[in-house]
Amino acid sequence: MTDVKDNKTHGKVGLTGILGDYPPATVETLAGDDLLTKLHDILEPESLLYINTRIAPNQGDYVGEKLETENSIGLVLHNKDYEPVSLICITPNSSSKPIITDTNPSCAFIIGRLDSDYEIVAVNNLHDGIELASYFIGDKITIIVSPNDWLFADTVKHFAQDTKVTIFTTLEEKNKLSKQLAGTNVKLVIPVLSMLSHVEQNISYTEVLSYDDTQLIDLQGNDWADPKPISHTLPPVTSITPNMLPETLYSYVINTANRLSVPLEFVAVPLVVALGSVIGTKVSIFPKRHDDWQVIPNLWGAVIGQPSSKKSPAMDNAMKPIDNLISKAMKAHKSNMKEHATQTLINTAKAKAESDALKSLAKQLASQDDDTDSTEKITEETIHQKAAAIAESKQQDENIPIPRRHMVSDITVEKLGEIENQNNNGVLQYRDELSGFLASLEKDSEQQARSFYLEGFNGTGSYTVDRIMRGSLFIENHCVSVMGGIQPDKLEMYLEKTMRGLGNDGLIQRFQMMVYPDPLPRTKEKDMAVDKESRDAVYSLFIAADELNIGTLKGYGANEANKFYKRPHFRFTDDAYKVFMSWLDDLNDKADNAEHDVIAQHLMKYGRLIPALALIFHLVDCIEHRSLLGGVSLNALQAAIAWGDMLETHMLRVYSCITDNSHLKASLLSKKILEMLKKPSDKTDKTNWVSHGFTARSLKRKNWKGLTDDEAVQTALDVLIEYDWLNYEVVNSTGQGGRPTERYWINPKLKQFI
Repeated sequence: MTDVKDNKTHGKVGLTGILGDYPPATVETLAGDDLLTKLHDILEPESLLYINTRIAPNQGDYVGEKLETENSIGLVLHNKDYEPVSLICITPNSSSKPIITDTNPSCAFIIGRLDSDYEIVAVNNLHDGIELASYFIGDKITIIVSPNDWLFADTVKHFAQDTKVTIFTTLEEKNKLSKQLAGTNVKLVIPVLSMLSHVEQNISYTEVLSYDDTQLIDLQGNDWADPKPISHTLPPVTSITPNMLPETLYSYVINTANRLSVPLEFVAVPLVVALGSVIGTKVSIFPKRHDDWQVIPNLWGAVIGQPSSKKSPAMDNAMKPIDNLISKAMKAHKSNMKEHATQTLINTAKAKAESDALKSLAKQLASQDDDTDSTEKITEETIHQKAAAIAESKQQDENIPIPRRHMVSDITVEKLGEIENQNNNGVLQYRDELSGFLASLEKDSEQQARSFYLEGFNGTGSYTVDRIMRGSLFIENHCVSVMGGIQPDKLEMYLEKTMRGLGNDGLIQRFQMMVYPDPLPRTKEKDMAVDKESRDAVYSLFIAADELNIGTLKGYGANEANKFYKRPHFRFTDDAYKVFMSWLDDLNDKADNAEHDVIAQHLMKYGRLIPALALIFHLVDCIEHRSLLGGVSLNALQAAIAWGDMLETHMLRVYSCITDNSHLKASLLSKKILEMLKKPSDKTDKTNWVSHGFTARSLKRKNWKGLTDDEAVQTALDVLIEYDWLNYEVVNSTGQGGRPTERYWINPKLKQFI
C-alpha cells in the first residue's frame, strides 16, 4: 500500500493493507445521518471507518481514478471466506449514490457471523438489511447486504456455494428470482405481507414461517421439475448357438473363444468369412428354381468392439486355418521355384545342344543337292521341329511359378488386381482395423478403388483395371472378400458421415457379417490348452475347400458348368427351396416396413447372404462326409437363416447410432453430468458446471466422445432440456457488440439418479 499525496490505493496488495490507515467512524463523523447512526448502534465498535482521503483503486472498474471518498463512511465488503475485498463509501446526509471501490469480486456487507449454525439472509439494500438486523438481534441470523441491486444475484450465488441463503421476497418478485437463482442453494420465503411489515408489527420470524399462507420455495430442487430418466441402452443382440454351425466349425469357435474370453461372434464371423473366401468362385448356388440369379459364397465381415475387447487376437486365431494354407502355398511355391530353376538349367544346356544341332541341320540343308541320298536328306519339317522344341524349352523358362495367394492386407487396387488375375478364385482382404480402409475409400482420389471393391463383392463378374504406363489388366473372376475389426466410436463417426446422404452407395451394407456383441464380464486370466482335434479338423476342412475342383464338386452333387454357366453350381433341395422362397417373401415385407432406409437396404442384401451361408455349410457337410449329398439341404438353409436372425439384431445395434441419434447424444452427455454430481468439487471454481452452469461452447471444448461438433452438442442439450435435466437462460451481451448466449443449469434433483 502506498500513499499518493492525499490518496490511498488498494488492489495490488489487497484491501487489508489500507484498513488500518483509517480511523473508526464516530458519532460526530456520522453527522447525524439516521441510517448510518442506526447501523453504528447495532454493529460492534470500530466496524465503520471514517474515510478521510480519496481512494485510487488498483483493480476493478475505477483503476487509475481518484474516487471522491473524502469524509465518507466506509463499510467493508467481505467475500464468503470473510476476506475484505472492497469498500462501499457513503457520504452522510447526501443523496449521491454510494461509491463501491471494486465491483468485480463477489462480496457483501455482513451484519453478523458467518458460522455454520447461523442462517444467512440476503437483501439488496442497506436500509432493509439494517431493519432486519435490528429485528433479528439475539437470533442466530446473519444479514448479508449486496453492494447494489444489480449485483444481488451474483452475491447470493457466491454465498450460496457454502451454505443455504434465505431471501424474503414477494409473489411479484418470485418468478424473477426463481429464474435468476434456479438450482442454487437458496430458500425463498414469501409471506402474505412483506417481511418488513411483519417486522413493524413485531411478529416473530417463527410465527411468520408457521402461517399457512407463507410460501417456502427451495430453489435448489423444488422449483425444478422432476427429471425423467434417459436410458439409451444399445439394442439387445443374440449370439451364436450350436445349431448355427457345422460341428467342426463350432468346436473350433467355442474352444478359441473360451481360451481368449471373447464373444463367440469374434471368432465365428471371421472364420466363416475366411472359409467363404477360400471357396471363392469355384462354385455357386442358384437360389431360385428357374431364375438365373447366381450367388457366390463371398462375404464381407466386421467385428465391433472396444480396444480392450480382444477382437484382434480373436480374429487372428480365426485366421489361423487360412494362415496354414498360406504357409503351405509358400512352401509349395518355394519347391516349385527350385524345380523351375533346376529345369531352367537343364533346358539351357539342352537348348545349347539343340541349337548346335539346328545349325548343323541348317548347313546340311543348304549344302545338299538333288543327288543326296533320300535316307540322309534334311527337310524343312525336320528343322522346324527342332526349332519348335528349342522355343518350347525357352517358353518353359519364362513361365515362372506364381504363388497361390489367399489373403492380402494393405494393398493398392492395381496390385490386388494382379493377384486376382493370377489367382482365379478370389482373395481375402484382411484388415485388423477397418477404419483406415473405410476412410481411404471416402477420398475423391480413391473412387476407382471404391468401385473396385463394390463390384468385387458379388464375385460373379469380371473387371478391368487400368494401370498407368502398363496398360489394362483384365480380371476374369473379380471376387474380393473383406474382413476386419473396428471400434464403435470410429464406426459411429463413419456412419454419421456416410448414412446422411454423403456417400451412401451400399458399401457399409455389404458388411452383412457385422457383429457388435456385448462385452463379456471380466474374469480371471485363463491358461487353456488348444483343442488339437478341432484345430486339425478345421485345418483339414480349409485344405479340402482350397483343393475343390470340378470333379470333386460334381461328386458332391453340383451341376456341371455349361456354355451358359461357367462354373459348377448347386440348387436347393425341394424342401429347402420352399422354405427359402417363403423366407424371401418375409424378408421383403420386413424391408418394406423398416423404419429407416439404411436398415431396409441392409436387410435386402440378406437375400444374397443366406444362400451364400447355406452353400458354405452344405459344402462343409459334403467335405466331412466325402459323399454326394445332392442339393443344398434344408438343414444348411436353416442354419443360414438362424445366422440371418442373429445378424439382424447386431445390425440394428450398429445402426442405432444414427436411427436413435438424439437419445444417444443425450445419453452420452447425461453420463458426464452424473459423473460431475458424484464428485465433490470446489464451488468457488467458476468452471464447476454444477454451481455455475455452462455454455454450449464450453461443452464442445470438452471434446467428449460423440459430442465434438455443434450439431451433436445442440442435439444433446435439446433432449436434456426436454427431459428436465437442464434449464437455460439467455445471457445478454455486455454492450460491447457481443451476441447473447445461452447458459445451461443442471437440475439439482438429478442427485436421485446417483
